[in-house]
Amino acid sequence: MSGIMVLLFVSMAMPGCLSLVLGRELIEGIRTEPEVREEPTLYDLSHTFLVDGTELLPTQGQETLFQAIPIDDTVGEIVIYFETSVNYFLGDADIRYVHVELLWCEDDGAGNPVNCDEADPIYEVMADNGTYDPERTVLDRNSNPFESGMWSLTVDGRGTGWNTGLTAIDDQDSWILRVTVIRPCLSFPENPEECTPTIDLE
Repeated sequence: MSGIMVLLFVSMAMPGCLSLVLGRELIEGIRTEPEVREEPTLYDLSHTFLVDGTELLPTQGQETLFQAIPIDDTVGEIVIYFETSVNYFLGDADIRYVHVELLWCEDDGAGNPVNCDEADPIYEVMADNGTYDPERTVLDRNSNPFESGMWSLTVDGRGTGWNTGLTAIDDQDSWILRVTVIRPCLSFPENPEECTPTIDLE
């Protein structure tokens, strides 16, 4: 360390750009290597139904949510978590449902999905027979390669829910849909709280 400090002081005495170049090289030489970590990006499209509640009989509502998800070639894993909760399911005559569809699409250059492959969904679930038990699906690029692109995630559902303040009769249909995209990032010892995605460094 003392030798490095001597060289640093000597470089400061050198003229102009030469001292800057030598100083930078010395500092880069003692800089610790960055740590490669996994950085999760969460997309949460969960929803709880709550209708007006002023009617004598509770009505049903419709909800559709959409999310464009950029998938680059550094993404190694995608985790999908899905479940629904339906109260007082009435059997085959009940028209409440939740439909989830994840499609591969091209990127139009502005971050919008185009030319989506609707014939071959990456992930699709139709929950139309009451409560759908929790399901965790992992897409691993190493074991089952997937294509990069601007993926399209859509969830469409119909349900009911009311909040009268009377706990005994209040119920809400709901779904939980969370998609976590995991890509590598670099964390430098000088600032370990920040992690820069490797795709940003290409």
